[in-house]
Amino acid sequence: MSVVENNQRGFTLLEMLVALSIISIAALTLVRLDAYAVRTAGDLDESTMAGIVAQNRAVELWTDPSPPTIGASAGNVANAGRNWRVEQRVAKTADDSLLRIDLIVRPESGRGQATLTIIRPSR
Repeated sequence: MSVVENNQRGFTLLEMLVALSIISIAALTLVRLDAYAVRTAGDLDESTMAGIVAQNRAVELWTDPSPPTIGASAGNVANAGRNWRVEQRVAKTADDSLLRIDLIVRPESGRGQATLTIIRPSR
């Protein structure tokens, strides 16, 4: 009579399923992280462009010979092939010869914004 030895080594089906589950969860996490990075990069692009639009508006206000009127105003401007909402608040400062101008720029998409404050002569 012969004796059959059961010395086979290998993974069971259950071990393989557990390993595949762990690999799947890790892969899904990496895909989510990648999607988050892409979205964050898009938001950063919007914020950077909003900052450039705010700086452009500040230069326009600074170089205009006549000072802006005191109060709040808003308008739209096109820059870099996109539309931007520019909000502007002009207020007096403690020194009557200076005006404080707060600018808030938002893209039409609503994601990301830039704020900028400048001081310019009131005359």
